Amino acid sequence: MLKHLFLILVLAGSYYLWDQRPIKHGVGVTAPDAPVVERGFQLAEHSKKHYTLQPKFRLNTTARVISNERYWFDEKSELAPVDFVLGWGDLSDERVLDQVKTPISRRDFKIDVIRPPMTFSEIREKLLYMHAIPANESVEDQLKSIKTGHIISIEGYIVDVYDRADVLWTSSRQGKNAKLDNSQYVLVESLDVLD
Repeated sequence: MLKHLFLILVLAGSYYLWDQRPIKHGVGVTAPDAPVVERGFQLAEHSKKHYTLQPKFRLNTTARVISNERYWFDEKSELAPVDFVLGWGDLSDERVLDQVKTPISRRDFKIDVIRPPMTFSEIREKLLYMHAIPANESVEDQLKSIKTGHIISIEGYIVDVYDRADVLWTSSRQGKNAKLDNSQYVLVESLDVLD
């Protein structure tokens, strides 16, 4: 009996790892354009579960998923079940990504460079680190199915988040601009997986 249970666990684990393998595109830039981030719009606050989302910027991007992390049990998982590091320009090219890794751990990420193909500041300028907040169940299912290497198109809003205790999780800003390489809470209204 224990042998059968062990075999089932091994097979389930193997399938999960196989299903999560990165998507490969080969050499070349796969997402050339930087995200479009706009201010100057009127939008009411959103409510999701017991959170209040206060929009700060409109976001429209097509980018490559460099890394992602799914959450089940941390305090933010019911709001933002998936984190992503997205890249564009040179950071959507596998030649560069072979040298640059962006592991996510505990709602943060770091940049590991094997052989610097670009300066550190150039790398950071081509990254968007986001806590993805799905606007509805359909978007949530899509977010949970995304793999490293996918090219995705996102429309939504960079938001600040309040909970019932008025605790604030803020998206990063530098002056009046969103600082994309640091934590951004993104309300994802529409999502397309392009490849």
